[in-house]
Amino acid sequence: MQDLVVNTEDDPHKGQPATEPSTIELAEIILNVQDLQIGFGSKVVIEEVNLDLRKGSIVSLIGPTGSGKTTFLRSINRMNDKVSGFWTKGHITISGKEVLSPDIDLLELRRNVGMLFQRANPFPMSIRENILSGVKAHKLAKKSSHDDIVRDSLEKVGLWKAVEKRLSDSPFRLSGGQQQLLCLARSLAVQPRVLLLDEPTSALDPISVEAVENLISKLVPEITFIVVTHSLAQAKRISNHTMFFYDGKLMESGPTSKIFEDPEMPETQYYVSGRMG
Repeated sequence: MQDLVVNTEDDPHKGQPATEPSTIELAEIILNVQDLQIGFGSKVVIEEVNLDLRKGSIVSLIGPTGSGKTTFLRSINRMNDKVSGFWTKGHITISGKEVLSPDIDLLELRRNVGMLFQRANPFPMSIRENILSGVKAHKLAKKSSHDDIVRDSLEKVGLWKAVEKRLSDSPFRLSGGQQQLLCLARSLAVQPRVLLLDEPTSALDPISVEAVENLISKLVPEITFIVVTHSLAQAKRISNHTMFFYDGKLMESGPTSKIFEDPEMPETQYYVSGRMG
């Protein structure tokens, strides 16, 4: 798979595969992060992250628990804002728009930059209305097309056959894995440009995990994915770029094959070899 992400502190051509260079060079930079620091109160939890993320990337964020992966992920669409003592310095831009600006429309930001959490969070409304909640809030489609949106979204995640005759049921009657797939379908219904996934398959059975991973691959380059995962095998399977966080620092970032096969930092080597949890 081609490398579509560049760490802006390094040579932008370093480590890129020889295949399809024109695709890499021409791909739109959809996410830019400059000198990003994140903290809570007096504690700095993320130090100086710099990177460019190109459209169509599938990026895995790996690292030990507490290393800053999820905090970084949630900052991309301002999900940390209401946490006590939270602060940021630096810049995050999506397609040239400053995410950290106090004037940004958060509803519009979160439509374009969706998020799927580790624990399923269906809304207390029917399965059908869950899918349509964002569509209606953003007035994205006429009522006559709602049925098609519901079916298409559920088919994409492989849930349609299981729920087609119970769309008016509560989502809380679904299994935990099915609830997570429903939340993914809800995110897809509003046609986001970027999807942030925080351990999205941790509650799924192996067949559903495979289905979600295949879906992610099919949805690029229309959607760019940033995925926090504790599964090193999953990171190797699905991503073309990997970022390794350790103790609040982005220790290393590069093509997935290089991170796993020829990492530069000893901490990365220890982690990807299974010697550090």
